[in-house]
Amino acid sequence: MYINIITPCSRPENLHQISKSINIPKENYRWIVVFDSLTLPDKSYIPDNCEYYAHKDPNSKVGNGQRNFALDLVKTGYIYFNDDDTMLHPELWDNIKDCDEDFISFAQVSTNNEIRLTGRVIKIKNIDSHNFLVSNNLVGDTRWRIDVYEADGFFAIDCYEKATRKKYIDKVLSIYNQLR
Repeated sequence: MYINIITPCSRPENLHQISKSINIPKENYRWIVVFDSLTLPDKSYIPDNCEYYAHKDPNSKVGNGQRNFALDLVKTGYIYFNDDDTMLHPELWDNIKDCDEDFISFAQVSTNNEIRLTGRVIKIKNIDSHNFLVSNNLVGDTRWRIDVYEADGFFAIDCYEKATRKKYIDKVLSIYNQLR
């Protein structure tokens, strides 16, 4: 499996912690960080294992324009959205590395370790950008609505409805807003 990790970023101070949480072999991932800015931050904020861009869209809410910018850069593999306030779960890679389904979802907990979302139901307010992966082939021209907070749900539903091969992993593989 090859994963394109997409991080819209307005909190560059978290990037080094996120970088350390990526326990995926380097040949199996690409980390795309898109700063919500017209300019790049100081280079000291930028880890060595990411490629980075600056993209500002005045109509975009909560990084959705940055996610779409990054989606346009992806040509192959899977897509995983990892916000700038969240680290990768330490067991994520071991549980997904052999998957080949179009849409893969799993459970998410809050920082107090209580189940926040099971990942079983793909609908608004029941899925988060951080508790599913999707094949780039499936995504095609599907993009995030840039003007709504719940855009992750709309994007997930659009992809899930197109998927012919779906997998639900009944396990916590995401921690919500871990760096807040």
